[in-house]
Amino acid sequence: MKYRIKGLRVGAGYKAGVFAKEIGISREYLRLLENGKAQNPSIELMKKISKKLNASVEELFFSDEEK
Repeated sequence: MKYRIKGLRVGAGYKAGVFAKEIGISREYLRLLENGKAQNPSIELMKKISKKLNASVEELFFSDEEK
């Protein structure tokens, strides 16, 4: 499962380390999420990321490609 986080994060001008710190995760875990290697992030984390990137949870974590 690959999420759409990186494109929106980079587009918003966030560096990985700063973004990870602001949402309360490690840079390594952010990298795993962005590369689709970390699965089943918590609902709370999905909401934090979505809010920070002004996107819906569905848009970031549940793409049409997965259906």
